[in-house]
Amino acid sequence: MYRFALFSLSVTSSLLLAQPFTQEEAVQHGSAVSAALVQRLSTELKGQMELGGPMAALRFCSLYALSLTDHVAKDSNATLKRVSLHNRNPVNAPTADEKKLLEKWEAMQHANQPLPGYETKRLENGDYHFYKPILITNEACLKCHGEIAAGSPLAKAIKAIYPDDKATGYKMGNLRGMIVVTLPNRP
Repeated sequence: MYRFALFSLSVTSSLLLAQPFTQEEAVQHGSAVSAALVQRLSTELKGQMELGGPMAALRFCSLYALSLTDHVAKDSNATLKRVSLHNRNPVNAPTADEKKLLEKWEAMQHANQPLPGYETKRLENGDYHFYKPILITNEACLKCHGEIAAGSPLAKAIKAIYPDDKATGYKMGNLRGMIVVTLPNRP
């Protein structure tokens, strides 16, 4: 009985202390989670580029990018994904709401308007979505996402791994997609 009383007190205390995220907390947590993902992916891709160039980076992305994203999400008690209107992997296709936001950002970019650093949306259940634009800011990104010579070994490898690839033709500064962090009502 004593154990049960302590357990009940612990659960009750936790429930009383658990408050929904404020927008400021959602921005702080979403920023930290998206930065962690960018850091992990950038570090891994830089290493792959140094080891074997774009082919090694492509191989890494096709095998490990999704699981690495899931690992960062698990470590942060959030749901995490990368989406794009011009996705390479169909898994990275946006939902209808995400598509609207990406289209808005693309229109802003075409009108030479600065993109926001992030946007947030509170859901009816109290969860927050944190949206962070992904921009092409590194020349190395263009090795796999820029102009790829038709018929080149890299173009053939991309086509073999991603038959419906839409993720080439980018230039420096282009909107590549966005990171979506879903923060539960309370972590």
